[in-house]
Amino acid sequence: MYVKKMLHQLAVAVNSAIDMLEQTPDELLDWRPAENKRPIRDMFVHLAVLCKADYYIMEGYSQEDMSEFYTQAQPFTKQDIKGYMRDSFSFLNEKVNNFTESQLREEKPSYWGIVYTRFEWLLEILSHYYHHRGQIHALLTVNGCSIDVKLFE
Repeated sequence: MYVKKMLHQLAVAVNSAIDMLEQTPDELLDWRPAENKRPIRDMFVHLAVLCKADYYIMEGYSQEDMSEFYTQAQPFTKQDIKGYMRDSFSFLNEKVNNFTESQLREEKPSYWGIVYTRFEWLLEILSHYYHHRGQIHALLTVNGCSIDVKLFE
């Protein structure tokens, strides 16, 4: 039950991120808040691959595996980014929707050494997604975009 509820909240975040991307003017996609920060397009790309990437981390992918994943997962156009968002969420949904209680309690280490239960990893994925979606919303707002999107139900 808890996984289904978490996935519902993540679906809210994914759908609202897609709405935000659709409303983002093309000329703002390559704007970056500071020289050493990602442009907005890259932040949307990060959201697009986040569900799948964080699942792989949860399942023990190495740093090299993740580097290879990120190298290959590089959508650029709005259409491609939206497709990746949907596909990444669907992938995660399919993989975790039927986890047993035992699987949710299993501790899984990341390649950098942090150890969480699978359930904690799922909470991390949700908070990670909401964090970056909020960043993007704030950056678009300070750039004068009037984004008409519900961030919460």
